[in-house]
Amino acid sequence: MRRFFVGAVLLCFASVLIIYCLLFLGNVSNEYHLKLRTSSPINSVIDELLQNEVISSPYKLDLVQTFYPITTVPAGRYLFRKGMSTKEILSKLKNGHQDPISFTLSTATFIEDVASKAGSKMNFDSLALIEYLRSDSAQTKYEINQENQLCLFLPNTHEIYWTASVEDFVGRFHKDYTDFWNSERKSKAQTLGMSPNQVYILASMVQKEYSKRNERSKIAGVLLNRLKKSMPLQVDATCKYATKDFAAKRVLSYHTTFTSPYNTYQNQGLTPGPICMPERETIDAVLNAESHQYLYYCADPSLNGFHVFSTTYKEHNSVASKYHQRMNELKMK
Repeated sequence: MRRFFVGAVLLCFASVLIIYCLLFLGNVSNEYHLKLRTSSPINSVIDELLQNEVISSPYKLDLVQTFYPITTVPAGRYLFRKGMSTKEILSKLKNGHQDPISFTLSTATFIEDVASKAGSKMNFDSLALIEYLRSDSAQTKYEINQENQLCLFLPNTHEIYWTASVEDFVGRFHKDYTDFWNSERKSKAQTLGMSPNQVYILASMVQKEYSKRNERSKIAGVLLNRLKKSMPLQVDATCKYATKDFAAKRVLSYHTTFTSPYNTYQNQGLTPGPICMPERETIDAVLNAESHQYLYYCADPSLNGFHVFSTTYKEHNSVASKYHQRMNELKMK
């Protein structure tokens, strides 16, 4: 009787040990990202994992699957980390527990830049995003037009599912937009007599004009002073944008006489849309622009990265002449 009892105990222990080894010991040998654009049969999924040498013991996986049957795996992006157990593998696949991607937007000049990055990382192509943003429904919903679509997007990193639809993708960034444009920022924009999108557009110009961060609010003050006086903004960066001559070291008459609504030498007021995606801090620099009397600024002729600010055109012209002379000496075109 005692031998029978001991044998039963050992058998139970052995059974528990086998079950533990089958279910809970690591069965992933190499980290792998599995991407399924549509629901897929479990056999084809396992074949892909085996072909990429992800599974340490396919026999263990097959055995457990007889008690944990799976027919199809939902579309998604699944990350298999080294050391994951058989139970974790099958549970992830059966229940569609996909892993989000980290999507970062840090800079963009055109909405196509955002679409291109989204198309390379998400389960939709870039054209789908552009078409959605151009649709009447999206433009009505988000109060945008074809020129200012970029205003919806702020630099940030979001955790988002690879299978998110275009609508969900834009909605995630719009939530970020509404969180950023809180009542305090909206109030400051209103004080400037501007909408959030107009502030964004002006900030995009400041973004391209500064090289020293502590000058942003001062440059913003100059541009706001010019707007108040109905003076053309004459922002060199808008001429580069209009001509698509982004590599130009100097803005010449070709740039300033180029016919475009984005040429702020030829047109008064703001451009129809932003010329880049500004940093959040640059938007705040516009909202908290320095109050002064300056109407002009020019790169310091010493080329130290700073600007020289002037209240009169005569003062500005004197600085500009020295700057152009210096550029000519260096043969900068």
